[in-house]
Amino acid sequence: MSLESFISMEGGEGMSEAAFEAFKERMKAAAAQIAAIKKEEKKQKKKEDELIKVLLKFIKTSHKKELVLLISRCIEQNIPANFILAVVLLSNEDIQKEIASYLMLKPSGNDEKSLTFFGEADQALPLKLKIEIDHWIKNMLSQAQESPQKLIKTSYEMKDEEKIIKSIIIQLICFILRDFLEQNKVDEPYEKLYNFSEFILKGILNKTEDFLDNQNLITN
Repeated sequence: MSLESFISMEGGEGMSEAAFEAFKERMKAAAAQIAAIKKEEKKQKKKEDELIKVLLKFIKTSHKKELVLLISRCIEQNIPANFILAVVLLSNEDIQKEIASYLMLKPSGNDEKSLTFFGEADQALPLKLKIEIDHWIKNMLSQAQESPQKLIKTSYEMKDEEKIIKSIIIQLICFILRDFLEQNKVDEPYEKLYNFSEFILKGILNKTEDFLDNQNLITN
């Protein structure tokens, strides 16, 4: 069906030439917007595929069986690859350089402190470790906002008619946090680390949902 036929069906024969031209301009703008969205989606898909390759390579070479299992299950749950990698970065320096250009990681010297959004960190931790954890959280939040719709869509599940965060993501964050602390000779109970990991993830998801709401306000 031609555009002119569509106009005739929708608006009747009485549409003025000026109104018709204005409508065609709106259609052009809408088509351009759709094309731009498709182009961006294709670009994001290509980036996601590259990051999945990085994750699979890491899985094949890692000797941490529990971590491999957690990452594999997160991939199966369709959690965004960039977010999984942002989580894994804290205790795995061997992967940081490889993906830095993909994720455009925030510099560690940034003065903005993410923990002010999430509450106070464990007061017993040395300042150096607090700063590293703070930087880790900032990068996770940044990556969450790179693929916000997908992260929100894949991070929750229904249990007893209640929407809850998937435990597999909390477990991954908890494993990485525990591994990082053990590397720095800090021993904390698993339950405490799990609760803190859940606290971090809730904060990230809440801020990501706020980010999406603000984006909708701008576009609308």
